Amino acid sequence: MERCYQCAGPADFICPDCGTKVCATHMELRYTGPDRGFKSRHMCPVCWKVKRVMLEQNMVNALQHKPKIFVFGSRKKGI
Repeated sequence: MERCYQCAGPADFICPDCGTKVCATHMELRYTGPDRGFKSRHMCPVCWKVKRVMLEQNMVNALQHKPKIFVFGSRKKGI
């Protein structure tokens, strides 16, 4: 299970740009006004600090994400 980088709780999103794992409570608000029907109102907090825009709708869902598993085995000798 993926963990949030700030609170070590379960992460909800993974940023594909910087790889940050973050929960929904630590997401940065994109728009603080009334609800106007935007698809995402939040963005990645790490990308926000360096002036990049990575919206919630473009982030990977951490609950359904399956990381690649690498299996290192021994090679057969004599081949």
